[in-house]
Amino acid sequence: MKKTTILFLLSGFVFKIAAAQTLTINGSVKDDIGNYVPLAYVQDKADNTATRTDSLGKFSLKASANATLLITSAGYEKKVISVNGNSNILVVLKSEKTNADVQAQTPSAFNNYTAYNGVANTLLYNTNAAGAFLPTFHPVEETKGSRYLFTDWVSGFVVDQQDSVYKNPKYGFNYDKLNGGLLLTTDKHAAIEIDPSKIKSFTLYDNMSQPQVYVYVPEINKTHYPMLLSEGKNYKIYKLTSTKFVKNDYHTDGMTSVGNNYDEYVDTYTYYVYNVQTKQVQELAPKKKAIKTVFASEGKKVDSFFSAYDGSIDDTYIRSLGDFMNQ
Repeated sequence: MKKTTILFLLSGFVFKIAAAQTLTINGSVKDDIGNYVPLAYVQDKADNTATRTDSLGKFSLKASANATLLITSAGYEKKVISVNGNSNILVVLKSEKTNADVQAQTPSAFNNYTAYNGVANTLLYNTNAAGAFLPTFHPVEETKGSRYLFTDWVSGFVVDQQDSVYKNPKYGFNYDKLNGGLLLTTDKHAAIEIDPSKIKSFTLYDNMSQPQVYVYVPEINKTHYPMLLSEGKNYKIYKLTSTKFVKNDYHTDGMTSVGNNYDEYVDTYTYYVYNVQTKQVQELAPKKKAIKTVFASEGKKVDSFFSAYDGSIDDTYIRSLGDFMNQ
């Protein structure tokens, strides 16, 4: 009887030790040139529990202290690492090198695209590129602003209408604010515009490696993609950029001069709130009175936000508003 009791107590003690060895692993996944890898698959090989990295390449997973993790992502070599009791892990994935591997990662969704040429459309035509189609991201001196979102190609990934994710370290992206087209290149010399009917959303990384998520929301605009500022159980808040080309309108009568002597791309911004419960979209002017009108059913919560946050109503303010209203 005493032996049985001792064995029972020892078993309980061993179980407690095993339980105590389970820890929450917080990690980041980057590629071999330092870019974050979003939506990488992180799996505990022992019990098959798994998660995916977020848009900043971060993940959190509960596992045993001696777990072995398998990390995979399209376009990269798989990686196996041992936790060894570490609760903070940095994983570096190497891009797949062979041409066959790169071709295998070329998504079928990109095969149906609109290719431009110098006759039909000058958007992707560069007379100095020996026949290659290349967007000019640096306008001539007489032109102010740009029709493109970024001044160079940036990394990113695309989600199609079936929620398949397409990404590859060799892909470069840019967004044409004027016509709403998402541009893709694999060599920075030739470019295509991805078929818009294939795109559900896309994420582009700015020069600070911060993600900008753009989503197709036909209730807001059927040809352009608004940027997602905040998302939660109650509301989604978007920012739509509209760009128009304004030709120079300078003229003089010899005495006085009026207008601008340069061409210009002019951006205007509009915020929208999507109510998850009612499925309605409302335009949100960047004014406190307009905010109270849109969130009229939650007046007290809006007042609490106003008392806690001050300053100009910009993207950061609107993003904080959305996060607060989704609490």
